Amino acid sequence: MSAFHRVVVDTLDFGPIEIPEPSWCVIEHPAGNHRSGIRHDGVQHSASVEMDGRRLELFKANLQQYPFGSGSRDVKVVVEIDGEHPEFDPAGLGDLAAAITAFALYGLLPLRDRLQALQQGEA
Repeated sequence: MSAFHRVVVDTLDFGPIEIPEPSWCVIEHPAGNHRSGIRHDGVQHSASVEMDGRRLELFKANLQQYPFGSGSRDVKVVVEIDGEHPEFDPAGLGDLAAAITAFALYGLLPLRDRLQALQQGEA
């Protein structure tokens, strides 16, 4: 799935190091970071809606990996929700997608229908 090429990153604690760069990583790796802070980020996907002439972003999500981090070094999907950035594995991402879908189907759409009825003078 992912082809790697190699890049050199100048770190504060290990000096210049050569690391594998996954094909999905779209960010630069600037000098001046600790090795544990090196991360790979994929293309960001967002869900947004236009309101009153401005774009309101609901969610942002992308692949992310800290190949030298102290925690998990696995590739995850990070989703920005209300200023937080939780990480999801495939099962957790499926659960999140199901929760968003359920909210849309059983929360937002019924509220839309109720609002339309109220605006049309129905009780």
